[in-house]
Amino acid sequence: MPYAVGVDVGGTFTDVCVVDVSSGRELVAKAPTTPDLAGGLFQGIGLAAAQLDQSTESLLAQTVRFCHGTTQTTNVMFTWSGGSVVGLLTTRGFADEILVMRARGRVAGLSLSQRRHLRATDKPPQIVPRDRIGEVAERVDRLGRVVEDLDPGQVRQAVEALLARGVEAFAVSLLWSHRNPVHELAVRDVIRELAPDAHVSLSHEIALITGEYERASTTVVNAYVGPALERYLRGLERELASAGLSVPMLVFQAGGGVNDVRSTLPVSTIESGPAAGMVAVQKLSTTAGRPNIIATDVGGTTFKVGLVINGRWSVAAETIINQYPLLSPMIDVVSIGAGGGSIAWADDGRLRIGPMSAGAAPGPACYGWGGTRPTVTDADLLLGYLTAERFLDGRLQLRADLAAEAMQTHVADPLFGGDVTAAAAGVRQVVDSQMSDLVRKVTVERGYDPRDFALAAYGGAGPVHAAGYARGLGVREIIVPLSATAYSAFGAVISDTIQCGQRSLSMGLGADDEALEQAYKELEASARARLHTQRLDGPSVQVTRWADMRYERQLHAVRVLLSGTDPDGPLSSRLAAAFQTRYQLLYGEAARLRHATAIVLRIGVDAVAPNRLGLRETLPARPPVRRAEPVGRREVYWPEAGAWQPTAIFHGPSLQPGDYLAGPSVIEQAGTSIVVPGDAHARVDAAPNLIISPSPSGDPA
Repeated sequence: MPYAVGVDVGGTFTDVCVVDVSSGRELVAKAPTTPDLAGGLFQGIGLAAAQLDQSTESLLAQTVRFCHGTTQTTNVMFTWSGGSVVGLLTTRGFADEILVMRARGRVAGLSLSQRRHLRATDKPPQIVPRDRIGEVAERVDRLGRVVEDLDPGQVRQAVEALLARGVEAFAVSLLWSHRNPVHELAVRDVIRELAPDAHVSLSHEIALITGEYERASTTVVNAYVGPALERYLRGLERELASAGLSVPMLVFQAGGGVNDVRSTLPVSTIESGPAAGMVAVQKLSTTAGRPNIIATDVGGTTFKVGLVINGRWSVAAETIINQYPLLSPMIDVVSIGAGGGSIAWADDGRLRIGPMSAGAAPGPACYGWGGTRPTVTDADLLLGYLTAERFLDGRLQLRADLAAEAMQTHVADPLFGGDVTAAAAGVRQVVDSQMSDLVRKVTVERGYDPRDFALAAYGGAGPVHAAGYARGLGVREIIVPLSATAYSAFGAVISDTIQCGQRSLSMGLGADDEALEQAYKELEASARARLHTQRLDGPSVQVTRWADMRYERQLHAVRVLLSGTDPDGPLSSRLAAAFQTRYQLLYGEAARLRHATAIVLRIGVDAVAPNRLGLRETLPARPPVRRAEPVGRREVYWPEAGAWQPTAIFHGPSLQPGDYLAGPSVIEQAGTSIVVPGDAHARVDAAPNLIISPSPSGDPA
């Protein structure tokens, strides 16, 4: 029987999703992430195999698609540990550029409130300190013409000097190399001659984008995270092959698709976990017929929000990771430090949640792994939303006594007169408010009305808190996939293979449609060629064109899309119409500059080879409604009611399509609980997903 396997290695847990290709049946497993990563991965696969009454080797032997997502590179960037010793080679006179950081390094990626406290800000750690930056005499102009030849002897001296300082990974970023890479290629040849085993990142291969600092930053980060990831992936490939896997391992990218190991740029895997969740939400949008969905992912450390609009996600033109700008394509997901492991603390008479997190070690106090600070998960346990004996199917026994002790010491005594219940309820309400504020920021501040959306909740803590942070937003309904705790792993399973290409331009619309069309065709040909190396090019490949545009004399660009279904007409006219529509949506009709020229700054293509698994594209007919039977009842504290209330408890795996239940209820899943408040009801659709809807009367919709 053929299976597709997706793995998402997170900071606390490793999630595994297995899909039976023949029937579409899904099953999930979770295992603690281990320091070597592969250990937790194989444990998770083994737990999934056991659900099928098979061994790990038997499951892998029947696997026809294996997709792997990892937070390894993300963790390297956020913890500044595990990265390589990087050396940078750049054009003479530009050695300090990566250190100056275009004078925005102190505040890049910080919120407005953080920027207001400028004295508390600082530049991030230097990936390449000044003594590991080498300069070479050369110059290519903006048209790609060689103005000053490269001196190979000088390059050799610079490389030897960096090797003497212990450099193991080289980043090469020369001026205008994206117009003509001849000098970067020559530098690479010298490095390979002197250090054949060294990692080499070339800026023109990372990003064909104007902006010497941003291109250098992306290249340096790629070199910093690359060697560790490449060693891990090569070793994992060997272990999987030894265990019976006969198909190539695919690696999930932050841009929303998978690639084989050798086509994967390390920088493209940063924040790939949240992107995989967005792929799953896009699939949900298609199958469930809900074109607009707010995707919310609550993990152990962060709360992430993204939008699927008209069945599509959006890609950020630039992403800031720990104050370093990256030009690698990434699905647009916004996050804050609020998750199950976020620490609650007293700050001069105020209750604060995060951004500090207990992480995987020592973890929340209730895990019993050594944590002594109260977290959101501890509050959820104390309020009755989690069951101590059945967490992770009973493989992790939660300690309510340790949670109460931590909450008492650090929150209840200093802020709530010793009342642990009031303290836990306060933690829940504060973190839910923080999450709700971020949803408003991602929707309302971008011109979207939350009332036009459904809200999808997933991740380990998303189903526990969705009803809380959705309250007051006006969303139509909350959708919780019953595989929510491993939704990113599911997204990796169902993802397409995507090759992206982009190029900087600077031309007014209509200036030269023929040159613009030729530039698009070159990018498309390059993307198709990369798919061809994976034997994926063919008539099924779908190509989408996009452009970053702005009005003349403005600073900020707007990204517009041109799908293959756009009507015929001059390319510039189609871009102008798409730009005006998007600009008006973001800034309003009054902000439109009617007599200003629209300028194209950057163009790109996304070439998509569809997943060949043949999973269903629409849900079956809605099943008949029947009332589900609870497995028991217990007292749960509901902050909105300000009281403990008898609450029906349901066993999630036993729910079937068509089941209906009224709140207040808690549905227990492995690793999480789905919370249905008293003023709502829930039903299970055919997917199966749990659909939570407002229902003051308690009647099924």
